[in-house]
Amino acid sequence: MSSNAEIGRSDLSNWREQHPNNYFTANHDAQRTMRLRLGLERYEQVREHLEHVGALAAGPMARLGRDANREENLPRLERYSGIGTRTEEVVFHPSYHELGRHIWSSGVLSQYGEKGRETEQLAMMHMFSQNGELGHLCPLACTAGLIKLLQAVGTESQQKRWLPGLLAKDYDQRIHASQFLTEVQGGSDVGANAVQAVKTDDHWQIQGEKWFCSVIDASVFLMTARPEDAAAGTKGLSLFLVPRNVDGQTNEFYIRRLKWKLGTRAMASAEVDFRGASAEAIGETGKGFKNIVENVLDTSRLYNAICCAGAIRRSFLEASRFAQNRRAFGVPIARYPLIQEAIATLRAESMATFAITQRLSAQGDLLLTGQGDEDLRSARRVGNNINKYWTSVRNTQMARLAMEVFGGNGAIESFSIIPQLYRDAMVLESWEGTHNTLVQQVMRDSQRYRLHEAFLTNLTESTKQLELLSDHESCRSAILAGIDATRQPLERIADGDNDQRWGRRIVDQLAVCQALVSLLEELSMSSQDKACRAAIDFFVTRDLRSSIDKPPPVSQALYSSES
Repeated sequence: MSSNAEIGRSDLSNWREQHPNNYFTANHDAQRTMRLRLGLERYEQVREHLEHVGALAAGPMARLGRDANREENLPRLERYSGIGTRTEEVVFHPSYHELGRHIWSSGVLSQYGEKGRETEQLAMMHMFSQNGELGHLCPLACTAGLIKLLQAVGTESQQKRWLPGLLAKDYDQRIHASQFLTEVQGGSDVGANAVQAVKTDDHWQIQGEKWFCSVIDASVFLMTARPEDAAAGTKGLSLFLVPRNVDGQTNEFYIRRLKWKLGTRAMASAEVDFRGASAEAIGETGKGFKNIVENVLDTSRLYNAICCAGAIRRSFLEASRFAQNRRAFGVPIARYPLIQEAIATLRAESMATFAITQRLSAQGDLLLTGQGDEDLRSARRVGNNINKYWTSVRNTQMARLAMEVFGGNGAIESFSIIPQLYRDAMVLESWEGTHNTLVQQVMRDSQRYRLHEAFLTNLTESTKQLELLSDHESCRSAILAGIDATRQPLERIADGDNDQRWGRRIVDQLAVCQALVSLLEELSMSSQDKACRAAIDFFVTRDLRSSIDKPPPVSQALYSSES
C-alpha cells in the first residue's frame, strides 16, 4: 500500500505532467479573441503559425526561461576584455541566447515590415510571456518602439541604415534597441532631465547620466537629451540614437553597475555615464517628448499590457491544474468553493486583459493602415493608458491569488513559476509609467484636450451596436450605465476640477467598462460561449459602479510624517 507521502508526490507529478504542450491550442479564450480581431479569413491564414509559436513557448522556451532566471545564470558585467580593451560587455548564460533565437525567428519583429500586423505579433508576445519576461520581452518592446519611431519620423537615410537590422529574424545578426529616459533626479518627471546633447560638425555628443537603462546590452540606445540653449521642461527635449559601437570601437558610454532587481532579472539593467558619446538626432529637435509619447511609449505600454495578460494566463493554468491534483482532507482542493472562486477569478482576469489589449492593438492596426480617424486615435490613446495601469495592477494581484491556491508551495522558487511571475509583475507595474503617472495622464488629456469624449463615445457606440441574446441585455444596460457614471466626474475635470483624488476611482471604472465592452464584442460573435458570458457577469457583479463619488477630505494627520 502506498504511503500518504507517495500519494502526495504522485499527485504533484500528475500536475507537472499536465502542463499544456501548446499555449495556443490549449487556450480557447485566446482563439476566440483572435478570430474576432483578425477576422475569420486572416485568422485561418495565421493559425498554423500561431500554433507553431504556441508549441515553442510551452515546450523549449518554458525550460530555457527557467534556466535563464536561475540565480547562477543571471547576466554579469565584464567591462574589459582579457587584454584590457574597454568593451562594456554584458555576458549572458547560453540559455538566454537559445531563447532569443526562438523568439526572433518567430518573426515577432520582422512583421513590422508590413503595417497592420501588430495584433498577430502581440498574440505571440502573449504566449512568450506565459513564461515570464524571459529577459527578451523588454528588448522586444524597445526594439518595436524604435522601429515604429523610425518609420514615423526617421530620415530616409536612417531608415535604410537601421531598419533592416531591427527587422531581422536572425538573432545572431539582429540589431536590438533600448530606451533610456530616466535620470536620477526624476523618474516620471521627464521634464527635469539634464543629460545634454552638444552639436559638433557632423554629429551630436551626449553628456550626462542615465539612471535606469534596461537592455544595456543593446546595439543602439534611444535617448532623450537636451540640446544646448534648449527650453526647460519637456519642450526642450530631443531624441537621439546612440550606437553601442562606432568605427569598431566602444562608444563613449560607461556602465557604473548592473541593477540588482526584484524581477525581470534575466534582462540586464544598468546605471550609465555618457562622456561625449557619438549620437544622431532622430525626428525634429524639440519634439522628442512628443515623439516618445506617440510612438515609443504607446508601443511599450501595449507590450507591457500583453505581457501582464500572458502572465495572468499562466497563473490561471498553474493554479487550476494544481487545484485539480492537490488533495486536502481526502479530496482535490478544486472541489472547495473558495478555491473554485479563486480559479474563476484567475480565468476571468486572463480573458479580460487579453481581450482589452487585443482590441486596442486592432485599433492601432486600423490607424497604421489609414482606416481610422482622429476620434479613434484619441479613444485609443486614453484606452491604452488606462489598460497599461489596469493590467499591471491585476497581474500582481493574480500572481498573489495563484500563490494562495498553492499554499506554502507557492513561495518556493523551485516548485513553480509563480514566484518568478510575481517578481516580474512588480517590475511591470512601474515600467512604462507608474500608476499615478498614467492616471494623471488620463485626467490631463481630459482637461487639456477633452479626449475622454472620444473614449466614452467609442465604448458607448460599440456597446449599443452589439446584437446579443435577450437574456444578456441586462448586462449591456449595466455597462452603459457604468460608462455614463464616469461622464460627470470627467466633465468636472475637463472644466478645471483639479482634485486628483478622483483619479483612481474614475480610471478603475473606465478599465472595467473597457474590459466589458471588449468581452461583449467577443460574445456577439460567439453567443454560445458560456465562459465569456460568465466573465461578463463576473465583472458586472464585482466591479461596476452606478455612480462615482468624490472621496471625502483626508486629514493631513494621516499623511504627515509627523507623529
